[in-house]
Order: sequence, then C-alpha cells, then structure tokens
Amino acid sequence: MKNRQQFEQSLIEKAMKDQDFRQRLLENPKAVIKEETGVEFPATLNLRILEEDPHTVYLILPFIPSRLNETDLDETELERIAGGGQFTGFSFCHTCGCDSFTRECE
Repeated sequence: MKNRQQFEQSLIEKAMKDQDFRQRLLENPKAVIKEETGVEFPATLNLRILEEDPHTVYLILPFIPSRLNETDLDETELERIAGGGQFTGFSFCHTCGCDSFTRECE
C-alpha cells in the first residue's frame, strides 16, 4: 500500500509524461484519480490540483490534527476519529500523525 507521498509522486510522474492526463487531472482530479487508481474521495473532501509556473511556487502546509474541533465533521468522519482511524482515506492519521494512505493506522 502506498503512503500519501508515494501516491502523490506517482500522479506527478504520470502528469509530467502525459499531457492529456495532466490536463484531465487539472480539470477533474477526483474522477481521474478514481479512474486511474480506484481511490474514491468523499464528496465532502475538497481536492485541488495546483500547477506551478515559472513565477509561482506553492508550499503546502499540512492539516493540524488539533484543529479537528474547528471543523464540521459528518457522522462517518466522527466515527473514524473516535475509533482511532483516519479522518478520510487520504489524510494524516489523527492517532499518531503518520501519513498512512490506508483508513487505519499501520
């Protein structure tokens, strides 16, 4: 099973080699990722693909688990957290902080 960093890297590598894939990923990331990997993100999860240009570089700051109480969660997400699992299938584990790609901490 890939962790988040490996998963992202595999998508980046494919997008660097395949312009059609890159464009589709930019336009509809959830659908393309599901088609390519079988991973389906919850409707409540926002997924943004950013494309750098020669004058722009992005630094992505990860979610801080202590901010969970500031976020509105649905019943399924609350259940996962209470059970020690992950907030979503593609997130940092809120039990130990690892970046496991699975729903449960490895």
